[in-house]
Amino acid sequence: RYLGSSNISLPTAYMMGETSYINDAGHNMVMYTQKAQGKLMELSLLRHLNGAESGKNVINFKLNILEEDRLIPNIAWGVGDAGMTLGSRVFYFAGSKTFEAFAATLHGGIIKDPVTTDKKTFVGVEKTILPLVIIAGEHVDGQTSYGVKMRPYPGVSLEYARRDDDGGDDDAIYKLQYIKS
Repeated sequence: RYLGSSNISLPTAYMMGETSYINDAGHNMVMYTQKAQGKLMELSLLRHLNGAESGKNVINFKLNILEEDRLIPNIAWGVGDAGMTLGSRVFYFAGSKTFEAFAATLHGGIIKDPVTTDKKTFVGVEKTILPLVIIAGEHVDGQTSYGVKMRPYPGVSLEYARRDDDGGDDDAIYKLQYIKS
């Protein structure tokens, strides 16, 4: 999770510049994401603020392979934990496509599990329901996350989501984001 700019916690194929404070089930993190070379690549730094990973900085990298067009999605390849700070690197492909007529964006991709090396598919969606309110959801490996994003000011996003897993536990995710245009 949090391998660069994301829908809720899973990556998208879009490149963004943002600063985020994230509280995921009581685990606090700060993430700095910066586009480089226009829309060609994205670098991010995820700093863990508490727990066993406290004080550790994770570096992520995303490369834009294919630019979104009227018919084709944006495609990106990425590496999470490139410096192997928390263990093995996490490799992924992601695709994102915006459908302006429906005010919706679809995301999907494949993540290689760093421990088992299994390839896991993920899918996500974002739908604008009011000018400043977006509902979002994503699913990977038996876990579904869903939530709402509110954008009260230009460049500021307040997000709340819940993660349900097969065991019946619900984990809350809170995110405060400043998105650089």
